[in-house]
Amino acid sequence: MSGLDSLSSFVPLLPPTTLLSYARTFLRLLHFAGLIIGFGGAVFLDLLLARYRRMTMTADLVGNIEWVSRFVALGLLLLWISGAGFLLLYQVSEPEKLMNPKIWAKITIVAILSINGLAIHRLVLPFLRRRIGMQLLAGLRPRAKVTLIGCGVVSAVSWSVPVVLGAAPQLNFVVSCAVILAAYALVLAQAFLIAVFVLRDKADIAAAVAPD
Repeated sequence: MSGLDSLSSFVPLLPPTTLLSYARTFLRLLHFAGLIIGFGGAVFLDLLLARYRRMTMTADLVGNIEWVSRFVALGLLLLWISGAGFLLLYQVSEPEKLMNPKIWAKITIVAILSINGLAIHRLVLPFLRRRIGMQLLAGLRPRAKVTLIGCGVVSAVSWSVPVVLGAAPQLNFVVSCAVILAAYALVLAQAFLIAVFVLRDKADIAAAVAPD
């Protein structure tokens, strides 16, 4: 029995092509919902933290950050569910699409995004709780500050790149996975350097210009 026949046996009243069309539409909606919720939440959190970096952290602010972070996690979950669904759909109906390097580049980036999300929930959110009553970045050791900025940069870039890849069908079967990931790493490095420069404080500037 072929893949299409196996799939259609679950819904015998619908022809295989119609069933696949409905499944593809459902997965697209699920994928778009994940991108909108996750990307929007991640951008909002980055802007919020940048806005309040020099202000005293409050319990309400940290609570709002934790609340929005749950939506980001939901968006990431929807991406994994819809992505797995697309892989299954391609295996059944269009196995040649599984050879598209862009798909595997997106999966790699979403995996990095998932690891970063785990780090945010395990490390960054508890850290923000401990900063209640203090300024976010004031008095931080360089290592802690770099880690905090790095998590934010990985989140922003790793949510943005899949959106760009999904909107660029010209890359299908044209650009290798290695080239896409190399470009992704370059964007990460540039975004990190820009973020470090923008979020530097007076103490950092004084240390940089002080004579030896």
